[in-house]
Amino acid sequence: MHDHHDHVHPHTHDHDHEHCHSGCDHHHCEHCSQDPKAELIALMNYMVKHNTAHAAELEGLAKQLKELGEGAAYEQVMLAVSDFEKGNLRLSTVLAAIK
Repeated sequence: MHDHHDHVHPHTHDHDHEHCHSGCDHHHCEHCSQDPKAELIALMNYMVKHNTAHAAELEGLAKQLKELGEGAAYEQVMLAVSDFEKGNLRLSTVLAAIK
């Protein structure tokens, strides 16, 4: 079972999420600091990818619960997966509208 996370908040130096352009560092990117909208879009894109990864992890955990005979727990976790997917759909709609 996967039970450790090495998640770092998106605003820390050690996180290598995508920002304005490939390889751009959040705290040292002059382009981002000059373009708050690009920074916001980059962060939202990062969140969509991050949520997608979490949904996939949760789905894997749900399948393990089902294999252990924990049907009710499986159903609840799959509802959480659905919630992640719905949230991402909303974020993606916002991103499409503001680009």
